[in-house]
Amino acid sequence: MARVRPTEQAPNELDAIIEYYERVGASDFAEVFEEKIIEKIRPLEQFPLMGRIVEEIGDEAIREVLYRNYRLVYVVDSDKEEVDVLTIFHSSQQFGSLGSGEE
Repeated sequence: MARVRPTEQAPNELDAIIEYYERVGASDFAEVFEEKIIEKIRPLEQFPLMGRIVEEIGDEAIREVLYRNYRLVYVVDSDKEEVDVLTIFHSSQQFGSLGSGEE
């Protein structure tokens, strides 16, 4: 079974998404969103390769699972024993522009 660990960035992004939905008056959705994201991440312990390969990168170790319009990107180590959740972002954003200051 793989050990799933979030990077520092992933929980911060999840918190920001939840805060956004709460700020716009969708606090019920914010709560459901958080639960669904956790549900998407949990199976990675047993099935680390279940997500699709991130098309922009093309590396078999870098994969993603989807929830609604959000992409949860993670990396699997070569032994398939560790999974690091890298980022969670809206699919309208380009993967390469994350963290670059582009809007």
